[in-house]
Amino acid sequence: MQLKNMHVKKENIKRIYFKIALNILIIILIGVIVYMTGGVRNSFTHLMYIPIILASATLNMYLTIGISVFAGLILGPFMPQDTFANISQEITGWLFRLTMFIIIGAVASFLNLRIKNLQRVEIERSFKNSLTKYPNLNKMKFDLDYFIKNDIPFYLLAFRIENINTIKQNINYDIGTKILIKILKELDSISNGSVYSVNSSEVSMILVDISYEEALKIGNEFLKSSTKLFDIDEFKLGLLISGSILSYPKNFNDSLDAIKKSAIILDNAKNDFVLYEYNETMLTKGKIQAELVPDILEAIKNDEFFLQFQPKVCLKNEPNYGVEALLRWHHPTKGLISPSVFIPVAEETGLITEITKIVIKKVIEQKQIWKKNGLNIVTSINLSPKDFNSKEFINYLIDILSDKDIDISLIELEITERAVLEQTEMLIPLFDYIRGKGIKISIDDFGTGYNSLIHLVKIPMDYLKIDKSFIDYILEEKYFVMIKHLINVAHNIGVKVIAEGVETKEQYDILKQFGCDFIQGYYLSKPLSPNQVEAFYNGM
Repeated sequence: MQLKNMHVKKENIKRIYFKIALNILIIILIGVIVYMTGGVRNSFTHLMYIPIILASATLNMYLTIGISVFAGLILGPFMPQDTFANISQEITGWLFRLTMFIIIGAVASFLNLRIKNLQRVEIERSFKNSLTKYPNLNKMKFDLDYFIKNDIPFYLLAFRIENINTIKQNINYDIGTKILIKILKELDSISNGSVYSVNSSEVSMILVDISYEEALKIGNEFLKSSTKLFDIDEFKLGLLISGSILSYPKNFNDSLDAIKKSAIILDNAKNDFVLYEYNETMLTKGKIQAELVPDILEAIKNDEFFLQFQPKVCLKNEPNYGVEALLRWHHPTKGLISPSVFIPVAEETGLITEITKIVIKKVIEQKQIWKKNGLNIVTSINLSPKDFNSKEFINYLIDILSDKDIDISLIELEITERAVLEQTEMLIPLFDYIRGKGIKISIDDFGTGYNSLIHLVKIPMDYLKIDKSFIDYILEEKYFVMIKHLINVAHNIGVKVIAEGVETKEQYDILKQFGCDFIQGYYLSKPLSPNQVEAFYNGM
């Protein structure tokens, strides 16, 4: 920022000299016009108010008074009353005019100063976040435009607190602002860059006169420091932060492009405390997703979605048959499209609820077929967090549960840990109602929400699914101990445990040793078609 300040100071000095020179030139020109048109007896002397008013609007009061005195002297003792008659002015006349020029210049300068101060206050207010008191997005855009206009290389770092909404909903909303201020201070302390409070979950920093390696080091140091617990009020809070880095002129040409690409990076970040750089595949991915919306609508209309089922096996030597319903989409021209591509698009556009209803309908239809073939298979259905924002979907779910022809005891509903923690108060009574009807509740992806089991104790549930990201490292000592402890704690509160993503015999043996209730993963079976599910369980 020192570079910017020095640059601004030099530019301001140049502008002041130019304005002074321009006013002097205008005054001299008006003096010539007055002299050539017959002297001060004519009304052309009023033209001298132009440079005085101009000076009051563009220069400070002292310089304006200086300009006014110069204007008064140009029309003063050396300017004739009548050029053609060679009549000089009376001293009282030009002194009065000089005095009036000074008074008008001073008053106009004072009024302009008042207006500028009011404008400055408004600009400062528009450039500052009212809650954190740090510069806001408007100020960041202003600074970005300045550096780009003057072709000054710089780096833009952006950070998003991914779990701040969860913390606000589970504690209180005021703590969100305190977290943001704490993060801003932390970021401000690690370098002399300009720090900005962009919105309720994002902060940014502009670094000038620095190398890429130094900018990267600053960003990663901040992310590393953010892995610690933050003491805010009486709470110890862990934050999940994503980071991005962009460089000018390499990555963007204007401020809006910079802001857009920062958002794209953060949307694609993996929340693993690593600073991510921009690449064109991120933008391509966004375009592909946008193009999918009409295709998804057609898929809903034309029944292009189908289900596969991944078996879940009980490790307690009990005859429990279970599967997880996995949604698949075979596009008529693009072939199979991964759920990781179309599910986020469906969630963002509000189409996910219609897709969830399709899944429920297909599961019920398939269960009736299996029942006729002598198989009673518990089938779990993944629900999106967005589904619970729809009152119409909740009513649909309740109607399904009330249907006498459906054996709802063989249905299990899965929802992610993070979604549960974001909507705890609304979901508790709904889950109580669902479990009262005989349907099991499973909390999926446990461990990815960066919260402890204690936060989930009050949630009505039957199963806890340990995420694959934990199972992958079960052979490492710290994961070994943690997973064993987690299974014991879950059992102590009456919750059964499902381990997902089991891919090796070593993982299987350890989980069985720990007393894990169910496992699923490629070690047992890949996702199967309905007929393959029948063959799988009939062969056991």
